[in-house]
Amino acid sequence: MGKRFGVLLSLLMLQGIFAQDPNLPSDLRQQNLLLVAPQLFNPVMSLEQEYTHRFSAWSRWQWQTIDLDPTSVMVSYTGARKRMAYGAGFLEHNTGVFLQTGGFLHTAYRFTLSPKVRIDVGANLFGYLQEVADNRFFLQQGIAPFTGGSDFVMRLAPALQVGIGKFALGMSSENLVDYNITRSTAVTDSGEKIFTGMLHFTAVPGPGPGFIRPQVYIRRLPGYDTQYGFNVLWSASRFWAQGGYNSFYGASLGLGGRFLDRLSLGGVVEYDSPQPDNDALTYGIMAALDLGPKLTQEKPRARQAPVLPERDLLQEAEEARARQDAIAAEQAARQAAQERRDSLQQAARQAVAERLADSLARVEAARAVTVQPQQGERYQEVAAEAGLQPGYYLIANVFGTQKYFEAFMRQLQAQGLEPQSFFREANQFNYVHLGRFPTMEAARAARDSGLGGRYKGELWILRIR
Repeated sequence: MGKRFGVLLSLLMLQGIFAQDPNLPSDLRQQNLLLVAPQLFNPVMSLEQEYTHRFSAWSRWQWQTIDLDPTSVMVSYTGARKRMAYGAGFLEHNTGVFLQTGGFLHTAYRFTLSPKVRIDVGANLFGYLQEVADNRFFLQQGIAPFTGGSDFVMRLAPALQVGIGKFALGMSSENLVDYNITRSTAVTDSGEKIFTGMLHFTAVPGPGPGFIRPQVYIRRLPGYDTQYGFNVLWSASRFWAQGGYNSFYGASLGLGGRFLDRLSLGGVVEYDSPQPDNDALTYGIMAALDLGPKLTQEKPRARQAPVLPERDLLQEAEEARARQDAIAAEQAARQAAQERRDSLQQAARQAVAERLADSLARVEAARAVTVQPQQGERYQEVAAEAGLQPGYYLIANVFGTQKYFEAFMRQLQAQGLEPQSFFREANQFNYVHLGRFPTMEAARAARDSGLGGRYKGELWILRIR
C-alpha cells in the first residue's frame, strides 16, 4: 500500500512540475540564430556564408526559476564552397521536459539554372540522447512514459529553396523523419511533422561589405498554434543587428560587434510571451569566427599599379619602346604601300587618257579623209548620226518593212554569216551590214572578195563620218 501511494505521489509531483508554467515547443527558436547558425533555421541558408570556414558558438538561457532552467548550448563548424556547404556541430537543448544532448551533420548544394535562377537543397541530420530534464522526484524504477533512462533519437530535417535574383522562397521540415533507436519506434507519426515556409530578400546597402536580409515565415507545429513572424538581419563591416517578432514567442532584439572583419560577438534578448506573469526574458550570447578566403564578390575598387623592381621597370620600358617601334614600322609600311597604290592608279589613269586621246585623234584623222569613188562603184557618205560609230560599213541590204528585214537576217544567219544592223532616224530604214572597217581600202577589199568567198550577193559601202 505504501509503495502504491509513493508512485501516485510522484506522478502528482511530476504533473505539478511540468504544469507550473505553460509548456514550450521543443524547437530551438531557430529564427533568432540567423547570424551564427542559419542552417538550423533552414539548411540551405549556409550557402550564403561569406567565408569558406566558420566556427560558431551559442548559448541561451530561457527563464530562471528554482525548478526549471531551460537552456541551449551549441558549437558548430560550417565549410562553404562555390555551390555547396557542409558542417557539423554539438548541441545540448533543455526543453524543460527533456534534455537532448548530441550532435548534427549538415550539407547543402546549389543548382544554378541561369544567372538569376537557382534551386538549393539541404538537410540536417541530428543524433542525440534524450532524457528527462529533472528526475529528482522519480523513484528508482521510472514511471512510463518517463522511465528515467536515456533514449537515442535520430532526426532528419530536409529543406528546399528556390531563388530568383535577390528573392528566395524556401520550405523545410524539422522532423520529417525521426526514429527512437533505443525503443525501435518512430518518435512522431505523419500528422505530427513540423513544417516551415519562408520568404526572404537580400539587399546590399552600400559599396562596402555587408547586407540586409528581411524575412517572413510561417511554422506549423502540431499541438500548438501555427507560428508566423518576421525578422531582419543587418550585417555590416563593424557591427551586426537583428530584430523580429514571433506570434508565439514574442519580440526579439540582437546586437553585436565585428572585429578584424572576422570575429563577431553579441547577444540576443527575447521576450517570452507564454510567461507574461513573470515578465521573463530569454538571454542569448553568440560568437562566430570566419576563416579562409572570402566567397562573396565585393564591388570593384580602384586598382593600384603594382610596385615593380628596377629590373622589371627597365624591361617593361624596353618592351614599350619595342612596341612603339613596331607600330611606327607598320604605319610606315602602310604609308609606302598606299603611295605605291596611288602611283599605279595615277599611271593607269594617264595611260587611259593617252589611249583615249590617240583614239580620238585617229577618228578625227579618219573623218578628214576624202574618198573618191571608183567608176561604177556604189558608194554613199552621210554625216555622223546618234548611236552610229564612224567608219565604212559593208551594206548587204536596206529595208523599210520589218518582216522582210527579219527574214533577210535569218537567211544570212543560215548561211553561217554574222549580220548586224542599225536603224537610221533620218530615213526610217533598217540597214543590214556585214562589217565595219576603219578605211575605204579595207572595206573595198572585203567587198571585192565577197568576205573571202562567203557571200555571193551584192555589197556596197556606206561611210559614216
